Amino acid sequence: MNNSVLIQTSGAFLGKDLHYVEGPLTIEVTDEGLFGNISRSSPGTLSSNRVLDLRGYVALPPLANLHTHMLDYALLESGWDLDIDSLVGEPYGLKYVLLRKLSRRVLRNAVVSARKLNWAHGVGIIVEFRELGLKGLVVDAEFRVYGHLVLAMPSGHGGAELADEVRELIKLSDGVGISSPLYFSEGDLKLLIRAFKGAGKFVVAHIAETQETYSEGDLQHLVGAGAADAVVHGTFLKREDLDLLSDLGIALILCPRSNMWFSGRLPPLNDIYESGVVVGLGTDNAGWIKPDLWRDMELVLTQLRSCGISDPRWVLKAGTVSAEVFGIENYIGEGAPANLLLLSTEHLGIEAVRNKWLAVVKRGGAEAVGALVVGGEPRYCSSRGETLCSSIRDILSRR
Repeated sequence: MNNSVLIQTSGAFLGKDLHYVEGPLTIEVTDEGLFGNISRSSPGTLSSNRVLDLRGYVALPPLANLHTHMLDYALLESGWDLDIDSLVGEPYGLKYVLLRKLSRRVLRNAVVSARKLNWAHGVGIIVEFRELGLKGLVVDAEFRVYGHLVLAMPSGHGGAELADEVRELIKLSDGVGISSPLYFSEGDLKLLIRAFKGAGKFVVAHIAETQETYSEGDLQHLVGAGAADAVVHGTFLKREDLDLLSDLGIALILCPRSNMWFSGRLPPLNDIYESGVVVGLGTDNAGWIKPDLWRDMELVLTQLRSCGISDPRWVLKAGTVSAEVFGIENYIGEGAPANLLLLSTEHLGIEAVRNKWLAVVKRGGAEAVGALVVGGEPRYCSSRGETLCSSIRDILSRR
């Protein structure tokens, strides 16, 4: 029995290159949570007992927030007027002092609330740096979902206890989030990277977020210790550093609004674009930077334009298909996981805008989100999108 759902949309951004196809377009979501046939044919020509007319929406991959700190959501705007080290510096910044005092229930509620807010904004892929070591990981270990990756931040920075902690962190995390490579000796950093990479986990580190850490050689310390999958921020990186990342296959995750708030400057977007380094986007600290990736995408687009670069497709790819950095196939294509974001054509004005990628980046937002499906399961639905979510829930109940 075919229990697939067929969705008719006004168009879709397909494949890893986000090629736009005008509709009406029929997209099949199978009962295995994968994309099936995608065509311009009438849904009546395909075998299914679930046909949903969602013309008035366009389909694209969910947004990918590749760097955030969600425990911070329990501390909204606390110490907002402090400098970056006094507020979020590990381990003595105000953030860490306050987090250590909070109960597991409060921390869990912060994660749940921040995750729901991301979903409501169309973010289906979340990569989180999780503070407090093992205490932070157990907050939500029993109710993690596909698309939410948690990178453990060790509570210790060296000594015999680090190896013991790492063994436990590996069991409950998707990788390690290194607050700064400079916090670790070369030997301990090598141990950290070797242990997580050996377990098939991800290694990601904050790099060059401040002039001080860049001048002290945080990037060189990291690459000298082993292979990382991605670095975050890169606010003070120079062109030769970006070329090095590109040559080594290390992705760069940008958090432009956070950099403006904490450091008063943006990363060198012109050099980043020209270097060819793989780029993703993140919203960073949820307690001080609203987790709204639309704002970051528009800021990157605007700044690139001031450098003479007009490439909204590049920006949209950085905000969606870049999830591939973390092993997630986040594109619409036959056989790929059914990760799907439906945006209102009315809100985007996409039928009137010649450059479709520009319409999404400049005019997208939470108000345009009709439905969010991740791995074939509904995460968020507006009133009209609820028809899609209800149909998928029905199929899931009959698996």
